[in-house]
Amino acid sequence: VKGFIEFNKQNTDDQCLETEEKHRLTDKEAVEIIKSVCKTNNAQDIQKLDLKTRDAYLRDLKKHKLSVRQIERLTGISRGVVLKA
Repeated sequence: VKGFIEFNKQNTDDQCLETEEKHRLTDKEAVEIIKSVCKTNNAQDIQKLDLKTRDAYLRDLKKHKLSVRQIERLTGISRGVVLKA
């Protein structure tokens, strides 16, 4: 029992079940990213672009850590399209 208590008091840098906390972007931050990446005045303007350009922008948005659901919600483009892009 004494050895168990001493072992548990030791400080280590071990990471077992620890996970990194994810920073979620607010919708306001996400809209600003969409506007800057896609060079539009409005997040919904992506719908009006040709398919190749739209899909390229959607891939870029996913690289900027926007979630698929957030992209779907803010741009009005269906989830399936965002996933396939």
